[in-house]
Amino acid sequence: MDCAKSLELLSEYHAGTLEEVEMLEIRAHLQACSPCADVFHDMVLIVQTAQSLCDAVDTIAFPDEDALWRRLCAARGSLH
Repeated sequence: MDCAKSLELLSEYHAGTLEEVEMLEIRAHLQACSPCADVFHDMVLIVQTAQSLCDAVDTIAFPDEDALWRRLCAARGSLH
């Protein structure tokens, strides 16, 4: 798996929603590619921090994560 495909699937990899073959391919790529592993590590820290903030603060209206990802994917598709 190349870096571009690996980075594209990091969120799903983190969520555990990929097919087992893709999970294994990304895991192997992250073990061999330190730049992608660094991006994944940063993404995990960002997600953990955001989750901690969501759990700690009841008064902030956070955006719908699923809707946000749909908008990002739609915007990305229109950029190609």
